[in-house]
Amino acid sequence: MLKISDFSKLSRISIRMLRFYDEKGILKPIIVKENGYRYYEPTQLIIASRIQYLRYLGFSTDKIKSILSIFQNNAEITEYLNSQLSELENERNKLKEKIDALSLTIQKINQEEIMMNYQVEIKEIPAKYMMCKRAIIPSYEKEGLLWQGMNNELKECQLNVEKAENGMVMAVFYDPGYKENEVDVEIRVEVKGNYEDTENIKFKKTDPVKVASVTFTGGYEHITEISYHIATWITDHDYEICGPDFSIYHVGYAQTDNPNEFVTEICYPIK
Repeated sequence: MLKISDFSKLSRISIRMLRFYDEKGILKPIIVKENGYRYYEPTQLIIASRIQYLRYLGFSTDKIKSILSIFQNNAEITEYLNSQLSELENERNKLKEKIDALSLTIQKINQEEIMMNYQVEIKEIPAKYMMCKRAIIPSYEKEGLLWQGMNNELKECQLNVEKAENGMVMAVFYDPGYKENEVDVEIRVEVKGNYEDTENIKFKKTDPVKVASVTFTGGYEHITEISYHIATWITDHDYEICGPDFSIYHVGYAQTDNPNEFVTEICYPIK
């Protein structure tokens, strides 16, 4: 037989827990002598191992006792394990929801701190001679279809357009409100010289416009928050939005594939 101290070392269960399992009737010593010394059989190490594993799986003390009593019944054991699996999966889903919520909160806090550093600028965009293509696209994220279509049409028409050095590149959003699909967008590129319109590409001189704008560096996922920041500033300073908003792409996909390097200016016409 093994003294409780030796059984504790071999089973890797503390003496305190062994006494607790004795009280709960889960793992009782073979003999308890008059002096209170507890002794265990070596074969009980198998039971101790099962207890440790069931604890690792998250079973409560009462469930461990029940499982040990039917350990040779595979069907009942499987039922317990499936039940525990379901509970752990539910806990995992709840934990994931909390993790996602925390991540979103941290992201929002960081974005709010970033927003605090953005300054709204009042400026006038001068008149520009621009190459323009306007169309309905599936969503804002599909703006690239317009740029691809413009390039394809220029090639098909064999139209060699000279872009203005350090010229303005922009997109104008004509819908009166936010739309999840069927978005009305016009892309514009500042050019030099005079050109004839093609079927879908128009050349025109734009009007000067006074805007409230914010220039930021990074991906386009910030645009919604920045637009909210500008709109709040406009209202607080007694201005009124008087035309479609637009984005000026100072550094975009034409210059880099890294969204973190994008430099975008969000503009709202005001009066």
